[in-house]
Amino acid sequence: MRKSRVLPLVVASLVSTASFAGAQAPSAPKGGWHAMGPRMEGRRGERDGALRGLQLSDAEKTKVQAINAKYAAEGKTLRDSMRPAMQEARALRQKGDTAGLRALWDKNKAGRDQMLALRVRRQGEIRAILTPENQKLFDANLQKQAERREEWEKNGRAGGRGARRGAAKVG
Repeated sequence: MRKSRVLPLVVASLVSTASFAGAQAPSAPKGGWHAMGPRMEGRRGERDGALRGLQLSDAEKTKVQAINAKYAAEGKTLRDSMRPAMQEARALRQKGDTAGLRALWDKNKAGRDQMLALRVRRQGEIRAILTPENQKLFDANLQKQAERREEWEKNGRAGGRGARRGAAKVG
């Protein structure tokens, strides 16, 4: 009689323990900015919002890859030249030195302008190899990016982290 009571209790406790352990298991890592994902793997076409949703032919994919390879070295050179300034900006942000950060932002305008010019040239070459249907979607994606960038800058995030999500904006 006693064994018949203990066995169901043991089974019930094992089942409940397994379900609790399963509920506590960590989820799979998510891709994105801070995790290993398409951005970190360097698959530029997938991370480039301007190409999102385009149905590229194999020939277009090959041409886009060639264009990306063409601009990769120049982009790396520019990023490497900007790295000390970005490290300095990070240090200034951590200290809370907004005046120093603004001065550094203004000082590095030429580098940012070069990065922008590189991006515009690359996008122009990509657009030129697309079919008319894909060009329309490409242009729409670029417009969405521009709108998001304007919203980002409007909310005080240009040149630094600015207001956090859900935080009240002062001023």
